[in-house]
Amino acid sequence: MKAAVFCNRTKITSVTLDLLTREIESHGLGVHYCVDGSPCQVEDATVIITFGGDGTVLKAVPTAYTRDLPIMSFRVGSVGFLASFEINMLHAVLELFLQNALQSSERALMKVNFKDEVHYSLNDFVIERSSPSRTVTFTVSIDGQSSYPVVGDGIIFSTNTGSTAYSMAAGGALVDPEAHCFQITPICPHNPFVGSLVLSSSRRIRLEVAQDKGFPMETYVDGIFSGKLSKGDTVEVQMSKKKVRLLREGNMDFVALLKKKLAFGGRLKDDI
Repeated sequence: MKAAVFCNRTKITSVTLDLLTREIESHGLGVHYCVDGSPCQVEDATVIITFGGDGTVLKAVPTAYTRDLPIMSFRVGSVGFLASFEINMLHAVLELFLQNALQSSERALMKVNFKDEVHYSLNDFVIERSSPSRTVTFTVSIDGQSSYPVVGDGIIFSTNTGSTAYSMAAGGALVDPEAHCFQITPICPHNPFVGSLVLSSSRRIRLEVAQDKGFPMETYVDGIFSGKLSKGDTVEVQMSKKKVRLLREGNMDFVALLKKKLAFGGRLKDDI
């Protein structure tokens, strides 16, 4: 058995990495370190292990869905919603994994199709204006029905898993990870009555770039640059049947996680 390992090498020293490797190997798992952002070519892998934040988990997603491997994620550094364990829990979590005692949370991936290429995202797909800074215009239609315009700095398509990421910062809703939906959130919209829209996972979206002011826009899949769009280009977005499995200990308390990570609900006077 082997573990396909992704790590944020800017946050983990070589000494720490060596200790982590030996701990994994002591549990009978071979270690294969993977290159970020592309499917990891490792035979006999039974699990993906990540050391870092949410960005490191997202870089492991292509390997997870192409090889149907669960992700065991360890947090190193700042706030993270996807990383389930603290790094000092490695020994105990590996013991639970070998005993098949960890819970598996399935998360659906979003399918994005543009310029004859198909991309899959766990968190979000983002279209943003590029340099120089200019307002851009999109036309969005849902299931081929009435369309509506979005004028602003860009647009975010986020899964329920990604609702606590860029979409939240842009004013989107916080969504239960178990919900079957996704949302469209404009970035700094100029038309005041266009806000975030939460949709059933069965909906299919078609976006057309109506105006780019002569400068192409940039697209990002889970934070990774994926190409440029210009006036007249179209994008199709829908939830896919592909899923990834995130390992955790016990059931997730979503509200408790929001309170811990975001001070959800605010602070009482006595807490200040």
